[in-house]
Amino acid sequence: MNTTSAPHRAQKAAVQTALLTPAAGQALRRTVAGAVSVASLALLAACGSGDSAAGGEASGADEGCDELTDVAVQFGWHPNVENMATIVAEQNGYFEDECLSVEILPGGPEVTADAQIVSGNADMGILSSEALANAVINEAPLVGIGMTYQNSPSVIVSLAEAGIEEPSDLEGLTFGVSQLDMRVYEPFFASVGVDWDAIDRVDIGADPAALVSGEVDAMSAVSANQPVVLRNQGHDVDEISLADYDYNRWSGGLVVREDSLEDPERRETIMGMARAVERGLETAVEDPQAAGEIVFEAYASDLGLEEETQLEGAEAWASLTTAEERDGGLLLIDEDGVQSQQDFFDNTDVNVDASAIFDLEASQEAFGD
Repeated sequence: MNTTSAPHRAQKAAVQTALLTPAAGQALRRTVAGAVSVASLALLAACGSGDSAAGGEASGADEGCDELTDVAVQFGWHPNVENMATIVAEQNGYFEDECLSVEILPGGPEVTADAQIVSGNADMGILSSEALANAVINEAPLVGIGMTYQNSPSVIVSLAEAGIEEPSDLEGLTFGVSQLDMRVYEPFFASVGVDWDAIDRVDIGADPAALVSGEVDAMSAVSANQPVVLRNQGHDVDEISLADYDYNRWSGGLVVREDSLEDPERRETIMGMARAVERGLETAVEDPQAAGEIVFEAYASDLGLEEETQLEGAEAWASLTTAEERDGGLLLIDEDGVQSQQDFFDNTDVNVDASAIFDLEASQEAFGD
C-alpha cells in the first residue's frame, strides 16, 4: 500500500499517451500483460489546482506531514464524471491534505478493478455492489467501506415518441440490453409481472445509436449516460428507473482488501483515502457544474468526451447520492442500505451475504459523525 509504487511510476509516461484518446488507452492496455495495472496519472495530478480550501474539513494532516504516502485508486472505466468525487479530491489537493500522493488508474474493457486491488496494484477500487459481490463469490478478499451512489442509476430509456412509460409497455417490443445486464433485467421484469419472453431482446451494448435508428424500441441505460447523450443530440426521452421498483443496484463503491484494514497504519491510510473522496463528493454535490468542469479539464477533454455531456452528467450523478437524505456521511453504508443490497442480490440470484461484503465499522469510522 504505502510502498514506493514502482510499477506505477514506471508506467507514467505511457499513461499520458493512453489518455489522448480512448482507442489509445485501449491500445496501451493491450500492451500491459494480464491484469497489470494501467498506470499512474501523477503528472496530471500535478497540474491540479491545489485548492485544498474547498470542500469539507481535512481530517488527517492539517498540521502538515513530513512526506506523502503513495496510494492508487483503480477506476472501472475511463475517467469521467461518474468518478467525479475522486477526481475532484485529486485535483483539489484533498489527498495531499491526508498526507497521500494519489495515482488514479484508468479502467476499461481490459482492466478488472477487483483484480487490481487483490494484486496490490491499487489500494482502493471503485466497484458496483454487484461487482463486489461477484468478486467475493469468486473468493476475492475484498470488502466495501463506502458507496457513492446509493440510488441506482439503472434505467430503461426510450424516445418519448414511443410512449413507453411502464415496464409492461415493453411487451411485444424490442429491448436493447447488453449480455452482462441480461441477468439483471430478466428478474426485474419478472418481479414487476412482465413476461420476459414477450420482449424481443437485442444485444446492442451501451451505444444509444441503435435506439435512434429504430433498431430497438428501448434500451437498458445509465441515467447519467445514454439519456444525457440523447438529450444533447436533441431527442426527447423517457426513463423508467429500476430503483422506483425497489430494484436498487448501488454503484461507485469504495472497495479495499480486507487485510488492509487489519494493520493500524494501513487502515489509517485507507481512512485517509476515504476521507479525501468524501470531501471530493461533498464538493461535487455542492456544485456539480464546477465538478464537471474539473473532470472535463483534467481528463475528459483528452478522451474526446463532450463538455456539455460531462456537465449534465455531473448533475445526474449528484442526484444519485444521499445528499438529499443526509447532511454528512454521503458515502456512509448503514444497515438499511445493506438490507437493500441483500434484496437486490436475492432478486438477481447473486448468492452472497450482503452483511459479509460491507464493513460497517470501517464505514462508520470513515464517514460517521
